[in-house]
Formats: sequence, C-alpha cells, structure tokens
Amino acid sequence: MERQAGTGEAEAVIRAVLSKVGASTLRAVIQANVDRADAGRETSAGMVRQGRRPVWVRSLWGDFRIFRAYYTHRNGGCGSAPSDGLLGLYGPSYTPALAKILSKLAAQMPFESAAELLRDTSGTTVNGRQFHRLAGEVADSVRAWTARLKPGAERTGTLYVSFDGTGVPMRKEHLAGRKGRAPDGQAKTRELRLGCVFTQAGVDADGRPTRDPASTSYLSSLSCSKRFGREVRAEAVRRGMRSARQVVVVTDGALWCETAAAMNFPGRLHILDFFHAAGHVHDLAVAIFGDNHQAKGQSDAWRGNLLRGQAAAIIQAAKSSQAELRDAKTAEREIAYLTHNLKRMRYDQYRKAGLFIGSGVIEAGCKTVVGQRAKMSGMHWGERGVLDVLAIRCALLSGRMDAFWTDELTRLRAA
Repeated sequence: MERQAGTGEAEAVIRAVLSKVGASTLRAVIQANVDRADAGRETSAGMVRQGRRPVWVRSLWGDFRIFRAYYTHRNGGCGSAPSDGLLGLYGPSYTPALAKILSKLAAQMPFESAAELLRDTSGTTVNGRQFHRLAGEVADSVRAWTARLKPGAERTGTLYVSFDGTGVPMRKEHLAGRKGRAPDGQAKTRELRLGCVFTQAGVDADGRPTRDPASTSYLSSLSCSKRFGREVRAEAVRRGMRSARQVVVVTDGALWCETAAAMNFPGRLHILDFFHAAGHVHDLAVAIFGDNHQAKGQSDAWRGNLLRGQAAAIIQAAKSSQAELRDAKTAEREIAYLTHNLKRMRYDQYRKAGLFIGSGVIEAGCKTVVGQRAKMSGMHWGERGVLDVLAIRCALLSGRMDAFWTDELTRLRAA
C-alpha cells in the first residue's frame, strides 16, 4: 500500500517548490534589468569589454548567478562591472531582504542557531562564519549611520540619560592583565558599559512618571569611562538634548558614573537611583544593629525618610548611634556614601516634580540588551565580536534598524 505524505513532508515539498520558483523569478527580474543596462551602455574610452562574467547572488529563495558585462583598462589594472550597482547587493552577494534578516537574526541569537533557524524556515544556507562576517560589516555601517543622525525638529520635554556597567564573558587573550573576583584573581569578564536615553510622556493618574512609548535608545562600549561619557553625550545630543526642556541623569552612584555625568552633563539634574540608596540605608542599619528585626524595622523607617527627602536626618541618626555599632567599618563607609550623595537624594522634590527616581530602565537594559545576547551559557567573546553584535542589537532595540536599512540601501543604489 502506498504511503501517504504527512503534513510535514508536504510542507517541505511545497517550500522547496516555492523557493525554486522564487529564485527563478527573482533571477529573471534582476538579469533583465542588468541586460537592459549593459545593452544601452557605450564602452568608455580606455576600457575594453571582456564579455560577460558571473556573480553569485544570495537571496531568501536560494543562490543563483547573474551574468553582466565586464570591463578592463587597456593598460591593465583591475576590472569592473558597471551594472553591479543595479543588483543592490549588500556585502559581496546578499540581496537587501536577506541582508536585513541576517542582521536582525545576528542581533538576537547565536550565529549557528540563527543559521539553523534560517535554514529550517526558508531553506537558505548561510553558515555561522558568514553570519559573523556580515555582522561586522553591518555593525560598521550602523555605527557610521548613527553618528550622522541629527536631532529632530520637535522640542523634547524631559529627557533622561542613564548608564551602567555589566560583566561580559571574554576569551583569555582579551583579559590579559585584568584582575578578577575569583579566588585565583583571574578575570573572567570585562565590564561592558551600556547607556540609554529616553523621554518622559508625563505622569499617570496617580502622579507617577511614564516613559514615551518606544523612546529608549541604547549604546554599548568597552571603552574607558571618559570616552564612554562622550559617546553617551553624543547620543543625548542626537536625541534632542540641546532643545530639551529638562535633562535628568539617573545613575547608581558608581564613581565612574558620577564623573561621566559631571564631565558631560554639567549643571544637569543628577539623581541617585532610589533603590541603590535604599540598599545602602539597609546596610547601614545592619551595620549598627546587626542582622535582626530591629535593623529591618529601622531600614524600613529610613526608607520612608529617604522618600520624604530626609537623608540628612538618616545620617545624623546613624552618627548618634555609633556607640552601639556592630560593624563600625561598614557603618562608616555607608555614612560616607550617603553624605557624598546627599544632593542627589532629594526624592521628595523629584517625586513632586513627577520625575523618575529609579534607574530601572538601564538596569533592565543590561539584562535585555546585553545579557540575553552576550551572556548566554558557554559564550566567550572577542572585543570586536561582542561590540559588533551589540552595536546591531542596540540599533534593533532602539527601533532604528528599519530606518538604517532604508538609508543604507539607498546609499548603495546611489554608489
């Protein structure tokens, strides 16, 4: 008895047929455009037509060859095919649709996994190494395109700037000379800095601040804090900082964040993330009373004091309790931290003005932008590799990827 094909087999057959038809149709359209261009072109002075030579085109429907007129100089040297500009290929051979999809996949999953997904869904065969090479080309183009962006004409209301760091697993050769937290002192990760810029829509019915939908843009870097601060400022300028009604910097209190904010956003309101401040207040209570119910009660009370803008009162109360300290060294450190950040903890004023007091946006970004792509199990990166992938991922999660490809393909057609 003849076995009937199952649904999966039928789908595979249909996909193969559609891919074959799609490749044949696309090839016919492109070849016809090239043929018309070659037929209407006169041979330039000093050039010799050498007949027609093939070029491979890689598309969503599969690979095929296109033949076009090829010319060389009479006196030798490199040849050229003028009609190649009509192909609209990205890199050596990718069609625009395929290049766009490859870049988005590279930003979202490991190269080999992306290659497998593409093969299973479209039949297109692009291996991991090819994904890697394309990611490098696209990342360079994305960086150059982003640097050319100009602020929009619309005036910005409240614009927020935030940045943080997160460890990324790196290969040994990219960790040389760096100290780590492991018992053997060997570093396993490098700090990758992430910055974000977003705008505020206003406040909700309860007076809590709300972000403008899809307003967050990201940038990442392995550079030093001084250079990174300039990069964050450049992104803020692109987002309309100079015309913003108000610019607010929100950080977790790390020294490098404070320095970067002071150097690149002088005179702007700088808020210490409330939850980091509350964490230090908790540690201060434990240092004074020990890890017990009394410390928890005092921590909760001081948290309320923070929200009411009474950080100075917390410091004074802690100093008056020094006679009963359980951990004098920690208490001293936490008091110094709170004292240093006193001017950045006016949470009663910030809340009254309807401002964000937490750095949740950048902390979530460290997980979604960096962690979900660059910190998966078994990953170990080179510097160029992680920067390229995250440059594309930042463009994707900033909502800029489609605009980039529109401009990039327009540029290629005009070349």
